[in-house]
Amino acid sequence: MPFPPDEAKLVSIFIQTLLYGAYVVVFGLTIWILVTRRAQNESANNMLGISVTMFVLATMHIGVNYTRIINAFVIFKDEPGGPAAYFNQLSNFTQIFGSTIYVAQTLVGDAVVLYRCYIVYGRSFPVIAFPSLLLLGSTAAGIGILYSFAKVVPQAEIFVVELQHWILSFFSLTLATNLICTILVASRIFYVNQLSKSFNVMSTSLRPVALLVIESGMVYSGTLMALLILYRAESWFQYVLLDAISPIVGLVFSMIIVRIGLGITTASGQTRHVSSSTIRFGSTNEANNKPIRLGLRGRRDNLSTGSTGMGSSGLPSGGDDSVKADEEV
Repeated sequence: MPFPPDEAKLVSIFIQTLLYGAYVVVFGLTIWILVTRRAQNESANNMLGISVTMFVLATMHIGVNYTRIINAFVIFKDEPGGPAAYFNQLSNFTQIFGSTIYVAQTLVGDAVVLYRCYIVYGRSFPVIAFPSLLLLGSTAAGIGILYSFAKVVPQAEIFVVELQHWILSFFSLTLATNLICTILVASRIFYVNQLSKSFNVMSTSLRPVALLVIESGMVYSGTLMALLILYRAESWFQYVLLDAISPIVGLVFSMIIVRIGLGITTASGQTRHVSSSTIRFGSTNEANNKPIRLGLRGRRDNLSTGSTGMGSSGLPSGGDDSVKADEEV
């Protein structure tokens, strides 16, 4: 039995509401962590601004979706074609506005992942050159989607050829951006973890941080891949994942801050409050010799003395009790 668009939107708004509710809780914890760390770390202001931006976009998106649900099932329910026909009006203002919010939030999320990669690699632009091109491609594809919505013939389904090229390109490019940046950040942390052992600067491993980055990246990337497959198969169930991505983008970003801010979850599944040490790696660019700060977290028996700093990449940064070593990378 086919899954019609009106039923798909009802299921999607239910799933999106559940995820948004979880996001509200996590967002509150994120704001608390970042506000209490602002005095210790100025970069928390950047993360605070990004967090608020993502939350506002997610709130606007779910608000637009509820407006469309009310329009389809209450205001225009007796129109020819019923609710399903309303959801196929791609040139409708609410459709274009909601899609604009979705594209904007996706691009913000991709830019944050790219920036995190840039920071972790000591502000080295060559490392992010290719992902940056992918982000530019995603931006162009997103603009193409919105333009096509405005120009498509009335009652055209979202799977028409004029839209498929732009939509498939957008999903593919943002998926590639997230996969590449996640792999780059995780591999860098694994490398720092191995290097730190030779300096003997910490008693605990950075492996849980790398696993946290991988887990967060795979949640979002897995959802994107499933969405890409469903859209290519021309399944209306793609609406469910499409609307779910809006809170997922914010959840993935905020969960990294929350889990590190409240205590790193170890490989054994235990969470402890930890204090920060820092290892600094000099840049090979002598003109821009700014060290990268990655928090190397060392466990302390006295939990009340631990401090947690949030780096500008959304990863931990060290406090005053840092251990420093230099290596050109």
